[in-house]
Amino acid sequence: MAFIKNCGIMLEPQEGMGLRELLDVARGVEKIGYGYLFRSDHLLPTSRRQNLDSPECWVTLGAIAAITKTLRFGPMVSPIGFRNPALLARMACTVDSISSGRLRLGVGAGWYEDEYLAHGLEFPSLKVRKEQFHEALQIIRPLTQVGRVDFSGKYFSAHLKGLPSLRRKVHMIIGGKAPSIARETVAYADEWNFVGAPPAEFETIKKTLEASKRPIEISKMGQFIIAEDRRGLKARVRADMRRQGVSKDEDVYARELISRGCAVATTEEFAEGVNKVRDRGVEKIYFQTWDTKDWEQIHLLAAVLREL
Repeated sequence: MAFIKNCGIMLEPQEGMGLRELLDVARGVEKIGYGYLFRSDHLLPTSRRQNLDSPECWVTLGAIAAITKTLRFGPMVSPIGFRNPALLARMACTVDSISSGRLRLGVGAGWYEDEYLAHGLEFPSLKVRKEQFHEALQIIRPLTQVGRVDFSGKYFSAHLKGLPSLRRKVHMIIGGKAPSIARETVAYADEWNFVGAPPAEFETIKKTLEASKRPIEISKMGQFIIAEDRRGLKARVRADMRRQGVSKDEDVYARELISRGCAVATTEEFAEGVNKVRDRGVEKIYFQTWDTKDWEQIHLLAAVLREL
């Protein structure tokens, strides 16, 4: 099977992507042959720009479930602070049922304070958010695996004897590179996702995952810039600089992107970089794009991945 089926596109719709565009991208990504489509779950633009369209995540996931046939999809990731964990589990089971088992449920503790406060949601300290996340996993995991839970905690409680919308076990993803995240992944998740983890940290977490009694998949998420030649690559790097409002040497900027886990390469170089990531033990890669109108990039990436 071509490696493209183990890869996907990661979107940031909070930065002004309308619902129609989002659904067009889902159809297009599926038609090209990618195996996955993920979207962020943010209530406001993380760029802090004003008055941008930001379609709510789970409403759009339901729409994606209905209009696609083979694409696996989900949130990367849904913050626990937005939704009661028992309710989130119900939502996940419902969307998974609509899609006949294609949902991938990414969950996290949340980090963007502005969107919490703007919607009247409490934004606790990091310590409390970690504690809440740990409790939430003890509710979400059993509800999305066996459809029942009996849990009373400091922050959350849930007592459900059966979840009719559960048709099959829902695949859960946890992301991050802290040791506590590795432990939570071993206890509750089916997949660990990371962004730009240094080799030493990656190997430490990988060993923790390998000691698990359950198989846990490893996936990487990160931005990509690809072009057929160096000239085209420089043009795309400059375009990304304009989008970010950055004014500096483009080679310096490209090196900074690479240091943060972004893949910046020509089509000839790209395959080598992907294979290096795979050799480390990464089974899936989700390529983040901020410009969904640049279909040429998405097609170029697909052409490389089909050959792997």
